[in-house]
Amino acid sequence: MNVFTMLDRLVLCVIGIVVAVCSGYAFVHAVRQRADAFQAASKLTKNAWLGITGAAALFLLVIPIFGVISSPSLLGVVASFQGLRSELTLFWLAGTVAMLVYLVDVKPAVVAASRGGNSW
Repeated sequence: MNVFTMLDRLVLCVIGIVVAVCSGYAFVHAVRQRADAFQAASKLTKNAWLGITGAAALFLLVIPIFGVISSPSLLGVVASFQGLRSELTLFWLAGTVAMLVYLVDVKPAVVAASRGGNSW
C-alpha cells in the first residue's frame, strides 16, 4: 500500500472519530435540555432534535462501532471510521451536517434561552 494512501485513510479515520464523538455529544446535550428551552429559542421541538441528533449519532457513532467490533484491529478501526470512503457516505454527510447545525445554531440558542436571555 502506498504511503499517501495510508496517510489519506488515517486522516479520514481521525476526522471520522472526531465527528462521531461530536455527534454523541450533540445527542447527549439535546437529551439534557428542557423542552421549553427549544420553544423559547424558536427552534424545532426537543423531540425533533432528539430524532435528528439521534439519527446522526446512529450513522456516525453506533454503526462504525459495530464495524470495529466485527473486525477488532487497527485496520478495522481505520476502515470503520472512514467517513467519506464508507458505503454510507450520503448518511455520513447528512449526519455531519445535522450535528453541525445543532452544535453551531441550536445549542447556543437553547443555552441562552435556558439562562433567561441573550448573554454574550
